Amino acid sequence: MKLAVTVDPSDNSVFRVFEDTRVLWIYTVEDFEIIDSEMVGTMAESVDDIIGVVMMMEAECILCGDITAESRSKLDDEGILYYSGFYGNADDAVKDFINGYVIFGPDE
Repeated sequence: MKLAVTVDPSDNSVFRVFEDTRVLWIYTVEDFEIIDSEMVGTMAESVDDIIGVVMMMEAECILCGDITAESRSKLDDEGILYYSGFYGNADDAVKDFINGYVIFGPDE
């Protein structure tokens, strides 16, 4: 499974605002373990650009901080799952997610 995580590259934390994401970490997970990760710049000028990068990287879902209703709708249209409310270290967020600790936080 591949997961995309919105990241603040200055401290490797989950980036708070999905719509302003400039960097994604793409994680490959197998048997509940992170086996690979890579940083990808989005060069995004819109949510559609971010979604395009996620699709190009073949990520099955996105972990993020906050996300607007409009962005959720666009992800739904593309069949991309999203989980919001993640904060703190990106690696820890992925570990929490794959261990079943899914958090849904404020979306707007």
